[in-house]
Formats: sequence, structure tokens, C-alpha cells
Amino acid sequence: MSVMSVRIDDKKRKTLKVIASIEGKSMGSIISELVDNYIDEKKDILIKIAENEDLTEVMKMSESSFAEWDNEEDEIYDTL
Repeated sequence: MSVMSVRIDDKKRKTLKVIASIEGKSMGSIISELVDNYIDEKKDILIKIAENEDLTEVMKMSESSFAEWDNEEDEIYDTL
């Protein structure tokens, strides 16, 4: 399993922490669940793109999404 740091507004983080506590979950498990749901929602879009495009082109489209993690602060996670 990979580690990902997420920057989030303090108020949202505190609210998430309260909700997680009430539900008996960790904040990480809630985030993971939200990501799973988001991916499930977008699968059809990826399938349509993949059917019409070379998969290499699809991967190129997503490169900019990873640019925010290309920094010195997050380099610590490169070796995990």
C-alpha cells in the first residue's frame, strides 16, 4: 500500500476527525473509501477513453495530476 499526503483545510480535517471518531473509523479509511467511490464513478469514462485512444495517450493525460507531488517535501515517500 502506498502513502499519499493530502493537504486539507484545518476545519475540514477537524470535521473529518470528528466524523471518523463517531463512526469508529480512521480518517485514512474514510479517505480510502471516498477514493474508491470516486474511481468507481469514473470507470466508465476511463473505459470509453481507453476504447477510443491508445492507452499511452490516456496515461499522458493523467501526468499533470501527479505534478503536485513532484516536490522536495513529498520526496520522502519515493523510497517507501
